[in-house]
Amino acid sequence: MSTRTDAEFARVQRAFAAYLRDPEHVAPPGEHDPRRLGVYRHAVYANIERFMHDNYPRVRAVMNESEWHAMVRDYLVRHVARATAFVDLPKEFLSYLENVRAPDHQWPFLYELAHFDWLETLVGADPRRVDFAGIERDGDLITGVPVANPVMVMHCYRFPVHAIDAGFQPLEAPSQATRIAAFRDSRNEYGFLDLNGAAARLLELIMMGTGRSGHEIFATVAAELGHDDVAGLIQAGGTILARMHARDVILGTVRA
Repeated sequence: MSTRTDAEFARVQRAFAAYLRDPEHVAPPGEHDPRRLGVYRHAVYANIERFMHDNYPRVRAVMNESEWHAMVRDYLVRHVARATAFVDLPKEFLSYLENVRAPDHQWPFLYELAHFDWLETLVGADPRRVDFAGIERDGDLITGVPVANPVMVMHCYRFPVHAIDAGFQPLEAPSQATRIAAFRDSRNEYGFLDLNGAAARLLELIMMGTGRSGHEIFATVAAELGHDDVAGLIQAGGTILARMHARDVILGTVRA
């Protein structure tokens, strides 16, 4: 095939792709059967819309039908994806919200809500598995060295993303940030916990895996908060620690 023919083929491909992305404003190259063009138009849009719907269900839930489809079409028309692997495709929508779509006054939480949706994809794609080797499942989390679930990420949001839905869409961020620990448990199921500042710091220190006991970690948190009563903090924090353990956020303690 000649260089000229190659260049012409590439030009037609680009023109056809531009038409499929924005058929209302871009004409198809050459003359084609409208019915066949319709099949391609529908397939391209339907695949993108289903992919977006499956990966961003919370974002879909806050919009009505026309708002959702208008955004999907805008994403398809204006965003240039850079992902080279299928698993990286969901993050392209975050890039669109951050770099292409104008700041949204109707949904000021939109990027954070999408990021919260994306955490499930991120955790689900983590190739690691929860492994209890070397872990005392029912060990004492205060005297022993607590072990965090390795398949977990933490993120802090301005908006309470875990509570936003069709009936709750705040226009202003509250004074308190929302801290989320997203993880995959021993049953290979996705879950998350919303944590206050002290609990998030406690988990962060456990995730660092420094070999410190639960008591030592509580003492560090107490010092950072300016509390002298470490025992009181342990008593108050015992419930959240047990909650973390029950959800496989903390797997147990290091086996002696």
